[in-house]
Amino acid sequence: MADYKIKVNKNHGGKEFKSSFRFIGQVGQVSKKDKDTGGWEKQPIYFQKATTTGKQRRVLQFEVETAMSNRLRLELAGMEMQYAYPYSSKHRKSQKVAWADRNDKTKFPDDTYHAIEVDWDKAQRLGQTIKEGDWVEVRGQYQFDTFSPDEGEERVFLKRVINSVRPIQNGVIVNDDGTTQTVKHNGEEFDYVTDFNDPAFREVNYFSMQIGIRSTYQEEGRDTKVNATFLDYGKERSEPKDVELMVYQKEVAEGKKPLADAFATLKFGDFIEVTGQDNNRATFNYVDVVEELASDDPFADVDDTVKVTRKERVTSGDKRGLEITGYVTGSKMIDFLTEDEFKKTAELTSENPFDTTDDPFNQTDNDPFGSDDADPFA
Repeated sequence: MADYKIKVNKNHGGKEFKSSFRFIGQVGQVSKKDKDTGGWEKQPIYFQKATTTGKQRRVLQFEVETAMSNRLRLELAGMEMQYAYPYSSKHRKSQKVAWADRNDKTKFPDDTYHAIEVDWDKAQRLGQTIKEGDWVEVRGQYQFDTFSPDEGEERVFLKRVINSVRPIQNGVIVNDDGTTQTVKHNGEEFDYVTDFNDPAFREVNYFSMQIGIRSTYQEEGRDTKVNATFLDYGKERSEPKDVELMVYQKEVAEGKKPLADAFATLKFGDFIEVTGQDNNRATFNYVDVVEELASDDPFADVDDTVKVTRKERVTSGDKRGLEITGYVTGSKMIDFLTEDEFKKTAELTSENPFDTTDDPFNQTDNDPFGSDDADPFA
């Protein structure tokens, strides 16, 4: 527990959570519904256009299919700015330079400063190399927000923002400098198979996220829904973002507690770092194909033991959202977040009508987990 670290903003002292993802899969173009025709049209992987304010904006957007029918949309957008900030690891600080000079080392204070690739340039660089059908490894982080459809309740959504993209060739990752490295996932090293139908195919789909617990809800099937908060960067204070995750009930060894049951015990204010996979997939079942034979068919009365039943794959539904499959040991902390840290800035600037003097979540005398022996994650 003592070794686990949370980032703290050096200016306002607020906690800042981290998230990351890593996917390997096949590139596909994003499809967008045409408002006039109602049809779906493929969008370019990279484009540049003017915003409503007249500023130019570069956008990189595509899907990565990590397994058959699990398509995850990713994006990166950048705009021209007034300044750029090359960084020196020796001096441990950045230096403001004019935007036009962001790649001109002669305008930097000394040779220890290096240009940091801005999203405006990165979107163009990657957009000129990525094409539909490529197999790639993508790393990045999540951004969270909410929106309210017309006459609808507020909904939570997330963006998968790209940090890096590396091609997969002949089962290995190709680095920017041309060197290669073997794929590593779940503690194993292997050659990646670029064929969803190959029995040796292995999905690489992983995320990690620090979260504060708002509430948990265990459904009838004992799957556990986790309503969480992600503390994001803010200039004046860390900004809480809503995020929803699921822990599906799975069979475990005798004497062990299912992960879904353990997460159901977490309470408001608790903290934990979770790991899992990102879902936007169709789910399938296999059904027997029934053969209809006419009464005069010579095979109608053949013994069933010599028949081979053909199975057909049919779509049975879908599975969406962030699925928790594990957690980082030592990361769980009880009553770690205050009630104010869960409130958005707009809520804090208005008068709070609730008296929290007797708020049970402000009491720290009684740990709901009791001793270490009673820890549901043990």
